[in-house]
Amino acid sequence: MAGRSLATKILEGALDWVKQLPSALSGDVAIDVANKRVRLSHARVEALTRQMLRNVKALELGTWESRPAVYDVRLTVSGWKLRVEATLERLELAGGRYKLWLRTPGKVELEESRTASALLMGVLRAGAGQAALRALAEKLLPPSIRWDGQVLVVEGKLPKEGVVSARLFESSSLTMSAEHCAEGLWLSAEAWPGLVDLLQAVLGTDLPRKPPGT
Repeated sequence: MAGRSLATKILEGALDWVKQLPSALSGDVAIDVANKRVRLSHARVEALTRQMLRNVKALELGTWESRPAVYDVRLTVSGWKLRVEATLERLELAGGRYKLWLRTPGKVELEESRTASALLMGVLRAGAGQAALRALAEKLLPPSIRWDGQVLVVEGKLPKEGVVSARLFESSSLTMSAEHCAEGLWLSAEAWPGLVDLLQAVLGTDLPRKPPGT
């Protein structure tokens, strides 16, 4: 009971803080006190994801399009150009590190090779076993990225500076589940310390002035 009361007080305090933000920023976040969750706009989710993944070895994010149910993202992994429809499922921040679970319910395509893409999707449609999927993924992905055909897992060290820096989560932790909706991404915290710090960091991030590659 005490834990629930503390969580509610934290969210109510965060709600008061959001109400005092400039209108341009307050539109990027909504707080649902009753259900203990926070909604970030898709633009803020993109800014956060780009900052966290910018130093991942062999991975480069390209264009990013927000859709009602998924993000349509083009990226380069180990020299391969991919188009992936994905959405955040879970996020853990602890010990100066991050771990992202990205659900991939839509397209996963190798853009420069229709034959290779057709082969990949054919393997998935045929219901290939986990061993076959792992073999395909291991040839393409660096060690910090794993994909089992349904969920993409990315993990690594938080950057020393930036939106979500390692110092914010050296001694605290934050674990969140996510739900994609048309207006943004709802984040439900499972461990409350660090939630307000994360909100402040995300809302202090400059948004992309134009889509990459344009």
